Amino acid sequence: IKGCWATFEAGAIYRPLPGEAGEEGGPPGLRSLRHALIVALDIVRYAEKSGEVVEADELGEGSYARVFGSGPDLAVKLINERERPWVHKAAVENSLKADRLGIGPRIFGYGTVVQTLGGHFRGTALLLERLAPLGQSWTTADSESVLADVALLSTIGFHNDVKLPNVLRRGGRPTLIDFDLMSQWSCKVAVTSSCIEHDFQMLLEPLGDSHTRHFREYYDLFVLTLTLPDGELYRRVLERLVELWSLLEGPVFRPLMETVDPENLTEIPFEVLCRTPMEGVSVCLLDLRGNLYGHSEGELRDRQTRLSKCGHLPQLLRSNGIYWP
Repeated sequence: IKGCWATFEAGAIYRPLPGEAGEEGGPPGLRSLRHALIVALDIVRYAEKSGEVVEADELGEGSYARVFGSGPDLAVKLINERERPWVHKAAVENSLKADRLGIGPRIFGYGTVVQTLGGHFRGTALLLERLAPLGQSWTTADSESVLADVALLSTIGFHNDVKLPNVLRRGGRPTLIDFDLMSQWSCKVAVTSSCIEHDFQMLLEPLGDSHTRHFREYYDLFVLTLTLPDGELYRRVLERLVELWSLLEGPVFRPLMETVDPENLTEIPFEVLCRTPMEGVSVCLLDLRGNLYGHSEGELRDRQTRLSKCGHLPQLLRSNGIYWP
């Protein structure tokens, strides 16, 4: 394209960009970055008029960002300046923290994009490894990979948005992505451009690393269950939640009930929203019985029978959002 349509100013580059050598012997990867930004800024038609074949496409869109890919190895996550400053900061910093653990896409760098012709855009560009779609097939090993990632991430914080749309594959193995809401001490639920959150630092920090890690893992897996239908993955995650409950009930769950206002325990984020069709709209974190009941199949007239089949699971607080018999 003739003229300057946009600029990219790097804030930091951590790894060489993947891809072919740039024009006139420039650094590798610049062509892929350029093509991804041409698509992102919606100026493909101007490039094509100049005879350029743009090889890039949009990969997805989340609450705060859009993601574009160019070539087999590079993706660019764009966050508009209209988003709050914490969104830009979290997208970069949290992705780097996960990268250091070997979770999610490798981070190549980040910078600022400013469009000067053909439209108006200014924002943050996070340059990351392009991963493969999850696909339709699912194995027991895939379930264990997701559980392993959640457990490993719990050493540094809550992911706060674990769901299958936030899982991609590297080398065939599932791995978590999208760490925008990750937090060391807070459970967060995104609402428009803000969050509903609860800070657990005062409760968890005195208990030490082990209980803190287990509670983070429990919360993220609980959120995951409410995005899943009943099936192999759900049952495996529920099994792990039961194991974690036995470790957390005394040191964490019961003190939580004693220190948090009872009315707050019936609201978000303690009542976790269901994001798959269930017998309810939300399930309390302290109610594994309600979690299974909400997932159980059967006609409405079978509710009492279904409830009896969930009675073996623990329940410290009856869920406010479950359609009980």
